[in-house]
Amino acid sequence: MNSTTITLTVYLANIQIQIIRYLLTITLIIGNLSNFTNILIFSQHSLRSHICSWYFIGSSIGHLLYLNMGCLTRVIWAWTQYDLSFISLAFCKTRIFFVLNGLTISRYLFCLISIDRWMITSRNTRIRHLSSLKVVRRLIMAGTFSLIIINIFISIGYVIQKNISCGPSTEPVYFLFYTIYNITLSLAPLLTLIIFSVLVLFNIRHTGHHQIAPTTLIDLNHEIRYRRRRLRKKDIQYIKLSLIQVAAYIVFNTLHGYNTIHEVITQNQIKTPEQRAIEGFLSGTGLNLHYVYTGITFFLYTLASETFRQACILFWKRWLEHLLHLMFLRSNHQTTVQIA
Repeated sequence: MNSTTITLTVYLANIQIQIIRYLLTITLIIGNLSNFTNILIFSQHSLRSHICSWYFIGSSIGHLLYLNMGCLTRVIWAWTQYDLSFISLAFCKTRIFFVLNGLTISRYLFCLISIDRWMITSRNTRIRHLSSLKVVRRLIMAGTFSLIIINIFISIGYVIQKNISCGPSTEPVYFLFYTIYNITLSLAPLLTLIIFSVLVLFNIRHTGHHQIAPTTLIDLNHEIRYRRRRLRKKDIQYIKLSLIQVAAYIVFNTLHGYNTIHEVITQNQIKTPEQRAIEGFLSGTGLNLHYVYTGITFFLYTLASETFRQACILFWKRWLEHLLHLMFLRSNHQTTVQIA
């Protein structure tokens, strides 16, 4: 390894450490506040009754797992050069289990959001009927349980490699499964979000261009309810939330997905030290961008939805009024004690 290679490797590694120290430390703090706030806002009575709120609450919980088990250990390593997952196999497996659950469950729920928005904009009565709280609860429970089972198997196969990294085992059968899992995790959500977002836009564009001719009284009743529902402001707001979420997902996750697929394709190629240094830097950058994405969802929702902004303002107004009321009662109590 010549001096130029060493200089490039060290230079890129130092840049990566600085990015993690400052960007991800801020992302970790803001991300926790952001996702906790999302859960509180979507849990409000005015929003909780809407189907998509359950998806957004679940995805925020997934992001909290991902940030605090993935981003946190990355930040600690950048500041202290210490990572327990390089030493403890139990922690290595436990950490990746929670990281994968947070990642996969949040992506799964975002896909369901896009599918649900497609269903409610569909001209087909049967498809629209599938958008219900009963179906949502079943999909969330069944999907989450399935992903947890898969992630248990994946995390069990992680090993500590030469005391410098916690990664997947190279045992052939497991590594084949892990490769398929990794590619699916990268491509399936991206393709699902793009396809159903395009279909949503197509349905919205063609709303009113074609008239539906009800043939029975049941169809007529469905059509009346459908037309009324289409005018609901919340549905429109949740469609906007879904679309901006997809746009942000593509922007912040494309590099991470590309790196994953590129690593799988080139895993058997012999690479120069310069190539490994550059690929390592790009891989770290893609991962950093993905952490940033999970930390800014509150700002995306605030930007996209008037309904969310109003619910947020009302929520903080109530909390402020409650806090002022408690302070007033405490002040009166202290005054009473002093007089007595």
